[in-house]
Amino acid sequence: MPKASAKSVPGGSGRRPRGSLSRPQIVAAALDVARDEGLEAVSMPRLARELGCGVMSLYGHVRNKEHLLELLAGAVLENFPLERSDDTHWRQALADFSLALRRLMLEHGALAELLITRRMWSADLAEVFEWLLARMVAGGWPLREAVRAYHAVQTYTLGFVLYEIDRTPTPCQEEHRAWWRRTVADLPPESFPLLHAAVGFVPEGAQDEQFVWGLERLLRGLETEIADSADDGADDMKRRRTGATPSGPPP
Repeated sequence: MPKASAKSVPGGSGRRPRGSLSRPQIVAAALDVARDEGLEAVSMPRLARELGCGVMSLYGHVRNKEHLLELLAGAVLENFPLERSDDTHWRQALADFSLALRRLMLEHGALAELLITRRMWSADLAEVFEWLLARMVAGGWPLREAVRAYHAVQTYTLGFVLYEIDRTPTPCQEEHRAWWRRTVADLPPESFPLLHAAVGFVPEGAQDEQFVWGLERLLRGLETEIADSADDGADDMKRRRTGATPSGPPP
C-alpha cells in the first residue's frame, strides 16, 4: 500500500481537506507505522498526525483500535503469496501454504503477533482455505479431518514463527548462541553431559532447516493418518461384503 501521511496532504498545509480521508489510507498509514516502529506505536492520535486530520475523523472510517487491528491483519493477508493449481497434491498444497505463511510473517515481522492474536482472515485467504480443503478432499480426506489437518499445519507455522521472529536477525542469533554457551558452561558436565555435547547445535532451533524438518514430519504423520483411514475403510467394506465380523477380544 502507498503511504498516506500528512506529508502528502494537498497544499502542504499539514491538514487534510474535508472528505479526502478513506479507510484504505488509514490502514496504509497504520501499516507504515507498525513496520517502522512496531505495533505498539499504532494509535489513533499517532495516525491522525500522520494523516493530517483530527482523531475524530478516523472514527468515521474505523470503529476503534480493535477494528483497526483486524483491518491490519486482513491487509497483511491480502494477495496471499501462494500459487494454486487443481493438480497440486494435498501434501504439497499444505507444505506450500505453510512456507508461504511463514515467509509472509517474517516479512511483516512487527505484525507477526497480530496474525496470531487477531482473526487470521481476508478475502484472498478464504480462497486459499477453500483451495486447500478441495485438494485434501480430492485426496481422500473427510472434510472434518481435513480441517483438523489444516489447523495442525497452521498452528505449527504460527507457533514456530512466533518463536523464531526475535532470533532470526544475525545479531540475535549470535547473542542466542552466546547465551546458550554461557548457560551450559555453568552446569556441571558430569550431571549434564548431553547438554554439554549438544551446546553447539541446540541454538539452531530457529532456522529454516528446523522449520522444514518439523513440517516434513508433521506432513508425513498426516499422510500416514489418511493412509491408515483408507485401509480401515477398505477392511470394513470387505467385512460387509463377506459377512465377516471384526476380530478382537470378546465383550
